[in-house]
Formats: sequence, structure tokens, C-alpha cells
Amino acid sequence: MAAQANMRNGVNLDNIQSLLDAIQADPKVANVQFRARSKWLGGTKAEVTVSELHSNGQNIREADKKFKVIVDEPAVLGGTDEYPNPVEYLASALCGCLTAGIATNAALFGTEIEQLEVEVDVNFDIHGVLGLDRSKPNGPLNLDYRVKIKGKDGVTAEQLRKSKETLDKKSPIKNTIELPLQVTTTFEIID
Repeated sequence: MAAQANMRNGVNLDNIQSLLDAIQADPKVANVQFRARSKWLGGTKAEVTVSELHSNGQNIREADKKFKVIVDEPAVLGGTDEYPNPVEYLASALCGCLTAGIATNAALFGTEIEQLEVEVDVNFDIHGVLGLDRSKPNGPLNLDYRVKIKGKDGVTAEQLRKSKETLDKKSPIKNTIELPLQVTTTFEIID
């Protein structure tokens, strides 16, 4: 009979401990790469596939795990508005990262939560994006997020605050958005 997993807030703490142990045994295991690929579907639509997660140069995702996401644009930006646009996926990525991270931190700190909601707003002035005013940025003006959390009986406000504030410093998606990031690119014309 398999041993019961150490779970808190639905987070498998045994898996996290196994990863920590693997990194302590071989620090190169911490070198992780997430990969996504897109294929144009016409118009403003693209199909994005996520099927690889590399650790120390090896794909560690199970071969049958493939996730597909369709991206589109709102009608006012030339799309059909059938699917979220890339900025909405970015906001979704931050929502997901913050939600998962706060729940995980709470679990690691021994704090049981009952309810957790995150809302993200990404604010633009699209004059720059549309080329109407080159003094305006092409990217967002600012980003705002709000967290609502409720602990189970006996959990203090300080315990809940610690889970959120720790993630404010550690969120990989938040850090990707707010910190300088070296971006490289290649370009190939298909024959």
C-alpha cells in the first residue's frame, strides 16, 4: 500500500521536499526551462503548445502531457475575440502564479486556508501600440493586483499576510514582469 502524501491546502509537500532533496544532491537540477511553441492559425489566432519542462537539460514532463492554448485578439484589435489575448494570458499567468504560490507558502508555513482569490489589472494607453503617439509606451503603464484570503479556524491575519508577502518577493511571474530580463531572439525564413 502506498504511503499517504503529505498534503496541506491541496499542495503535495512530499513532492516539494523531493525536489529540495534532489537540488541539494545536484544543484544543476535547479536549472529549469519552461518551453512554449506557437503555430499561427490565421488572422490574430495562434495555437500555443506547452509540452516540455526541462531540468538540468532533460525534459522531465511526461510524454503524454501536452497543453494547448488558443490566443486571439479582441475585435477592436483585428481579431475575433474568441479567445483571450496575450495580455489577458499574462494577467492569467500572474493570477495563477500568485494563487498557487500563496497556497503553497501557506502550506509550507503550516497555515491552512479556506478561500483565496486574486484579481489582476494590466493598464495600457494603446496610443503607442497602435503607432498613434510614439511618446507613449508599447507596454503596460502599470499593473495592479489584489488578494483576498480567508484562513481556516484559528489562522491569524499575520499568518495569512506572511504567505502573501513572502510570495510578493518570490513570485517567478511577478519577477519576470517587473525585473530587467535579458531577451535574445533568432529569426529564420522558411523555404
